[in-house]
Order: sequence, then structure tokens, then C-alpha cells
Amino acid sequence: MPLDERMQPAQQKTAPFIGRRCVALERNMKPGNSPKLKYHMAKLINLFVAIISFSSAAIGEEFIREGWPGEGTPRLAAKNNELVLHETPDSTSGSRRLKYKAGWLIVWDQSKVITKKSAIWTVRKEINKGSCGTLSPGDKVEFLQFETEGWGTFKVGDKICSLKATQDSDFDKEDEWPEVEWWVRVLDHTKSPVGWLLVDVQQVNPLPRKF
Repeated sequence: MPLDERMQPAQQKTAPFIGRRCVALERNMKPGNSPKLKYHMAKLINLFVAIISFSSAAIGEEFIREGWPGEGTPRLAAKNNELVLHETPDSTSGSRRLKYKAGWLIVWDQSKVITKKSAIWTVRKEINKGSCGTLSPGDKVEFLQFETEGWGTFKVGDKICSLKATQDSDFDKEDEWPEVEWWVRVLDHTKSPVGWLLVDVQQVNPLPRKF
């Protein structure tokens, strides 16, 4: 189940620094921009980031994409009074505990979605939509990550490309879904990076996203 669906909304409190940053962002937005225009601009930005990230290569069973899952810009809040941060976006790397406040917004500047294990799917019928070219029945594909609006990142041979991942009639699924981790690099009140946070139900509450 997606993280956003498993969590309850967090308190709308912010640290002083974080609150000032959010106000500044709001002031910089042009009042003439309609919600529909902002929505389409956000979609274009997400698509651009996804296209750039396709230059990333699979490392063993891992695939790393710069960006985040889903649409809009994520807003994350602390669930507890501390955050467990790692030196790198890897749960086996060195860690430290940062004192925080439950409900405070988490300020971050980098985001990585890491596939720990891909899901193997078999093509059921001819597919020629998306950027993977024409696929024939019996072809094997590796489902790496969800992108947005039902699309996913796949590996077909040596090619990284996009396909609709929600069309169950198109695939036989040896594995249901890939194993994926989402990490963000957290900033302190001086805007200095202090470590990488695994975005999970134990530490993070998602807030409504910005579009």
C-alpha cells in the first residue's frame, strides 16, 4: 500500500525556520497562476526529472532515480520527536538521531528512489505504447518503480523506459511489485545537510502535496 494511504495527516506545526521558508515560497508564487496551470506545470517538471533520471544505470539489483514517487512536491512531517538519519541513502550506513518535534515539517533538498529488487513481469500481449518500443508476448521485463498516473519505470534488455504499470491484462506477474525505498536528505535550521532519512511509516507523516 502506498505510504500516503497508510498514514494519517500530521499536525500542521512548523519549526520557525521552516515556517519562514514556506511563507517565502507562497509569496514568490504569482497570484495570476490558476490551480490548473500550476498542476500542469508540476506534471511537466516531474516528467522532466523522470526523463533525466533514466540515464541512471542499474547497479546490481538496485536502480536509483533522482526524484520522488507520485505527482506534486511532497511535504513531509516528523512523526516522532527525533529522526534517525544515515550518512548515505542506505540503511546499513552509519546513523545518528536528530532531536526534532512531532508535527514539524521536514526540510530536505535531495530525494532518491531506490529499487532494492525489481519485479519480473512477462508480456501477455503485444504492447507498443510508452517508450519501450514494441513488446511481444513472452518478453520479460523488469518493473523498477512507479512514476505517476499509473506509469512505471521498466528495464527491457539494457534499456530503461516507461510503460503503463496498471494494465493488469498486459502482463503476467511473477513478482507483484518491486521493493523500493524512498530517501530524502534532511537540512537543519542553517540549511546544512545533516543526513539521509528513510521515508517510512515509522518516522514520517505525509502532508498534502504542493502543485
